[in-house]
Amino acid sequence: MPRGYLSLVLHAHLPYVRDPENEDALEERWLFEAITTCYIPLLNSMLTMSGEGVEFRLTISLSPPLLSMLTDNLLQQRYLAYIDKMIGLGKKECHRNSGDPIFLPLAELYLRRAEGVRDFFLQYQGDLTLPFKKLMLEGRVELITTCATHGYLPLIKRPEARRAQIHNGVEIFNNIFGKTPPGFWLPECGYIQGVDELLKEYGVAYFFVDTHGILGAGPRPEYGIYAPLHCRSGVAAFGRDPESSRQVWERRIGYPGHPDYREFYRDIGYDLDMDYLKPSLPGGIRVDTGFKYYRITGDGADKKPYAPRLAETRAAEHAAHFLQARLRQFETASVFMEDRLPLVVSPYDAELFGHWWYEGPVWLENLCRQSASGEGMEMITPGDYLGLYPENQEAELPMSSWGEEGYSFVWLNPENDWIYRHQHRAEAKMTELADLYPGATGPAERALNQAGRELLLAQSSDWAFILKQKTTVQYAASRVKMHLANFNKLVEQIEALGIDEQQLIGLERRNNIFPSIDYRVFGYNRVCPEIFRDKLKRVLLLSWEYPPRTVGGLSRHVYDLSGALASLGLEVHVLTCPAAETPLYQFERGVHVHRVNPDELPASEFLEWLQQLNAGMVGIAEEIGLGRGYFDLIHAHDWLVRDAAETMASGTDIPLVVTIHATEYGRNRGLFSDLQKSINSIENSLVNRADRVICCSSYMAREVSQLFGAGPDKIRVIANGVNMENLVIDRGQAIRCNPEGKGNIIFLGRLVPEKGLQILLEAFPLILREIPEACLLVAGRGPYEEELKQKARDLGIDHRVKFVGFVDDTGRNRILAGADLAVFPSIYEPFGIVALEAMAAGVPMIVSDTGGLGEIIEHGVEGYKVPPGRADLLASFACELLINEELARKFSLRAMKKVLTRYDWKHIAYETGRVYLEALAEHGALR
Repeated sequence: MPRGYLSLVLHAHLPYVRDPENEDALEERWLFEAITTCYIPLLNSMLTMSGEGVEFRLTISLSPPLLSMLTDNLLQQRYLAYIDKMIGLGKKECHRNSGDPIFLPLAELYLRRAEGVRDFFLQYQGDLTLPFKKLMLEGRVELITTCATHGYLPLIKRPEARRAQIHNGVEIFNNIFGKTPPGFWLPECGYIQGVDELLKEYGVAYFFVDTHGILGAGPRPEYGIYAPLHCRSGVAAFGRDPESSRQVWERRIGYPGHPDYREFYRDIGYDLDMDYLKPSLPGGIRVDTGFKYYRITGDGADKKPYAPRLAETRAAEHAAHFLQARLRQFETASVFMEDRLPLVVSPYDAELFGHWWYEGPVWLENLCRQSASGEGMEMITPGDYLGLYPENQEAELPMSSWGEEGYSFVWLNPENDWIYRHQHRAEAKMTELADLYPGATGPAERALNQAGRELLLAQSSDWAFILKQKTTVQYAASRVKMHLANFNKLVEQIEALGIDEQQLIGLERRNNIFPSIDYRVFGYNRVCPEIFRDKLKRVLLLSWEYPPRTVGGLSRHVYDLSGALASLGLEVHVLTCPAAETPLYQFERGVHVHRVNPDELPASEFLEWLQQLNAGMVGIAEEIGLGRGYFDLIHAHDWLVRDAAETMASGTDIPLVVTIHATEYGRNRGLFSDLQKSINSIENSLVNRADRVICCSSYMAREVSQLFGAGPDKIRVIANGVNMENLVIDRGQAIRCNPEGKGNIIFLGRLVPEKGLQILLEAFPLILREIPEACLLVAGRGPYEEELKQKARDLGIDHRVKFVGFVDDTGRNRILAGADLAVFPSIYEPFGIVALEAMAAGVPMIVSDTGGLGEIIEHGVEGYKVPPGRADLLASFACELLINEELARKFSLRAMKKVLTRYDWKHIAYETGRVYLEALAEHGALR
């Protein structure tokens, strides 16, 4: 009986490097070296153990670019030419070292290995997918895949493009191995909400995230990283174990850095005379040859000769050490895991084994043999573990990745951020073309398919990684630019209805990945296949405010949500109040907007007016088909539309979804008047009548649950978003309260006590002591305005505070363009859309650590958070960010990255659509 399980995962991936015009392409050697030093040694080792009956189980992820290159006839032929050159070099090395008793055996070793690699390659006719498939069929290896071109999903903006990456990755795997991959390697372990739903569509059972992707989930994982979590979709997430990772990954303190192992950075390709080496090198350029005669020895330049037997002994010792370390982990974890055995998931780049760490395959074989012959640890795959323990804790996973800083910094930073605006435009254009030409045939269809290939190739995470690491920068940049240029040329020809077939043939020959690609996968209607079709067609949204009538964030939320829902293919109708100089009916952005006739709203008292508004909404709904079964679902926003929502839902027996943007209790920090208690009662009624309740933050979900007794089975958390199209920042049009100096601080929001502007005013005298030229620009209006202005006068700062009243989107953009710092000191804040807008505009930010606002940024990473009411801390942080411009820049860059990766309205609409389907299913079952 084992004490625990080890799931060792090897992720094999290389960028797609294929250059038909260049017979000696330098970058193709990345593939050839990996085949020689890594893939064939690993395959040979695993096949040997399998033939001997050694019980081992490994998980291997084979990326689509790698699979495509391994099965490409041109690259197979070129690999044979490469290995023949290496054999020739090996023979020369044996001759050169013929009189040296130390280096001759090493040269002979490398020659034998090169010859053995060639024999193995020819044994499978040059197609290395065949031995991988053999191991899969023998039950030794669980093969999985990853995205089409290893695209980093959190920075692929559109769900359609994410789906295309997953679709093509799964398809090429299925074509080669004849089955759906049971698991999926998220490129760079990059997870963002909704990815699991896409994986579910393709029958994928699990994926991997980095450690904090599990530990940061909500609710808190009961078993930490020692067991998977199930997303709401039912797809399981496995977390990387940091301890076992460090032992193998770390170059200095991990196993690969041991002095007895072979030194990677000392190669005859740099040591010997160029005339001697030239026949074996590409284009006469010095590169690694694989002939390395020294061991690591130490940090200095002096190196001892490599001793293979000593290194192999050390690899066996390290395998035993690794196994014992896992047994200690199992013992610790078992204390709090009563219903199951712990699992340690250890994922590594496959290329580490043999290429970077020459002894890696030896270490791995020793580990497999020791595990099979001993007791205490059993090697299994994630799929095996799910078979043993199909029931796992359900949780919401945060956005995460591995790599520096644990989120997106490696793939979005000053070295590579330029690529995304171009990629995002291409994503939008590809989706547009897929929807415009769904029935294309002939050259047009081929051009659309090739455009899809070029976009996928441009999205490879490898290019951003190389730009960040500053290795082959010119090559990476040229690849991005080339693929996007190819894409743009094809788009021009498609839109002009004139395809240059000779040019198209050239692109198809050069970039021939994904031969069965279908461009239609990029279309809107393919984002969530069947998610709405025949299940959900028409929805009715109720909101008491809607642009141009805007009181708070609710108006903007419903506006952006309704448009995004319509873009997903739903017929969306919004019922709302009248607005001056605005038609009673409008069809804009694909949304039907119906406004209650102002003649039906004669009341001057607000609650009476609200009753009339609700009655008017019911009347409009009946006119447009509510009673005739025209609508599938009603979505009500906040308590002000309760009467209309309940009347419509009860009269038609169709599902009701409610979004609670804020509660009366939360706004007032209690219920102190009869009116407040009445509103609280209305909110309670609406929440309990709803089939599903949406909250914009975990904070709000907890508040709604505590106040109204709604359980986690009813409440769903979907964050607000930012409409980037409306957020155009032009520094030349900036509005600044202090045009000549620094220290331009801004506040945007309703002027009510819960927004906390009074705290910022109290902090301002402290700020002025340090930064006398500082000023504050306040944009917004509300019932607290006169009191705030008086407070500014009382504090003697009114000459440094400018109240500008309500601003539209253009005015907001101009204010953001001129801001040095944005402060949102709310006492109560369910979410805080204005904070997202400031983040998206690149403005450094301070927020109160309260409600949903406190969930938006991480303190000291994307900005500063202060406890509500602490004017002294607010002033201190404000001064620091205004003085330390470099720190402020880093914060704003990280905050901007978070907005790009988490708060997209199309994604929010997709998540909302999922909630709609849940409500439909449950309502039907209850009925």
